[in-house]
Amino acid sequence: MSLSVGHLEKIQESEKLPTVIKEMLSIFLAAINDWPNQIVSLVDYEKEIYKLIGEEVDRKKLKEYLSKIDYSKNAWEAESLSHLIEVYNYYEDNKPLKEILKEIKEKIEEQ
Repeated sequence: MSLSVGHLEKIQESEKLPTVIKEMLSIFLAAINDWPNQIVSLVDYEKEIYKLIGEEVDRKKLKEYLSKIDYSKNAWEAESLSHLIEVYNYYEDNKPLKEILKEIKEKIEEQ
């Protein structure tokens, strides 16, 4: 199944998806849109986040990284990560981002 940005935008409008998944897709799409480099899929975005932060990612790690960003040089990166942190409004703070993304991918594939 394709997890391209175009596909995610299309299925976000699907009535089959639960509202909470649609809301999270909206957050991920905003985060991807704000990333400084072009991202073509959710998988690519996940790789970029792990390459950037370099370890298990959860809300605490995202906030720590965000607190150290030089906004004059990396404003788009900061904006993207700020969106990404919003996903934790739906999950426990210590839940690894990999698990969140896995759950979302599974929900999408069920459709």
